[in-house]
Amino acid sequence: MIRLVFADLAANARIWLGILIVTVATGAVGAFAAALIETGVSLGGTTLELLIGLSSSVILLTGITALVVLGSMANLTVSLQQRSYALWQLVGIDPGLTRRVVVTQLAILGLFGAFLGCLCAWPLLQYLFDFVRTPFPGLETVRLAFGAGSFYWVICSTAAIVVLGGWRGARHASRIAPVKALREPEPQGAKMGWVRWVTFGSVVACLSAMMLSFVGADVAFIASQTVFIGPIIAGGLAAIGPILFPALLGAWTAVVPRGASAAWYLARHCAGYRLSQSTAAISPLMVAIAMAGGLYSAGETLANASSVQTNTPQSFAPGVDAVVLILGGPLLLSALGAAMTVFMSGHARRREFALIQSAGGTHRTILAAAIFEAVIYMLTAAILGTFATAATGLITAWAVSTTLPGTAASFGIAPTTAVAGAGLLLLLVATVIPTAVALRHDVPGTLAST
Repeated sequence: MIRLVFADLAANARIWLGILIVTVATGAVGAFAAALIETGVSLGGTTLELLIGLSSSVILLTGITALVVLGSMANLTVSLQQRSYALWQLVGIDPGLTRRVVVTQLAILGLFGAFLGCLCAWPLLQYLFDFVRTPFPGLETVRLAFGAGSFYWVICSTAAIVVLGGWRGARHASRIAPVKALREPEPQGAKMGWVRWVTFGSVVACLSAMMLSFVGADVAFIASQTVFIGPIIAGGLAAIGPILFPALLGAWTAVVPRGASAAWYLARHCAGYRLSQSTAAISPLMVAIAMAGGLYSAGETLANASSVQTNTPQSFAPGVDAVVLILGGPLLLSALGAAMTVFMSGHARRREFALIQSAGGTHRTILAAAIFEAVIYMLTAAILGTFATAATGLITAWAVSTTLPGTAASFGIAPTTAVAGAGLLLLLVATVIPTAVALRHDVPGTLAST
């Protein structure tokens, strides 16, 4: 089994590279959170309470993001290799062994990626802490500690997150019907299993409980909780992604007339056909937009409440240092996840590009279609992320209005637009460059070898 594990990793290095890169980033963020905890424990007192509170926010938001991103990427990895898994079964490999191989591969990438992430983050921890500690008085002389124990726990916890996020994909790999996979090599997309429904129900219950706790609460309590509204809503949307994303993508792209552009027609149908890739690309970017937009939406709404109470505007919107501390890790994972998703599937689309060229499509049309496809992913994620952002503002305004009537909701338009624009740039790089490279291959040779 070990030989099969490493042989498959080497043979499909481009596909597994995406998960490795996101795992390295997860390990780096985890190292920063662990350093905060270790430093707080060593110093004790009020410093311990402050650093534990900061690390808890980082761990919670990063953990949610990592599960969504790595889960989507693991499912995409299995989808891209389902033909290989079908061939394994035809040569006598037991489905249970296939599942163990995939789980082992995820564990290896989790351990190795977290190790690299800790090594990369280690010399930068103090510099990052010096940048983000400005809003917190009393931390000016604190020096971060990151020992072997923290190193060990970051590696193990990151590997556990990777395996947990990819567990569903590993199960799917062992349940692929060989004949169907070989007859229809392109998967039809993820399905709504009981785990997704339970997750969605849990999100609804959690959000409902949070809203009940806001009734009659003071503004300070509401302000401490609203940072989690956006991520919770985004997690619920990601849970029902298999039915929500295709429906939304098909609905809004249908607004553009069919004859408007051949490149748009190709991009729209490619995005809709490759549902596994579309879901994996949309989910991380949606989470990033929801987190950034939700944070500013809640902060600006609380500022409106302050104006109602004191007739003096008071800013609750976080500064750059606070955004980096609270959302730096989740935004990094989301952006990398969206870009790596598109990059991972680039090799699998080489035959598709060759077929389009053999049917008379030009290089210009194919490149334009790649650009439009990135735009489709971004706008679909932006619509969902904007919904989560708007919901955050409305819920915050409602919560504050129970004690300060007349509070107006704010919707964090600027950060939502900024994150969506940055996500689009990453998607364009991950889409256009592999497409341009694929177009340099010989068309007959590509069709004959796949």
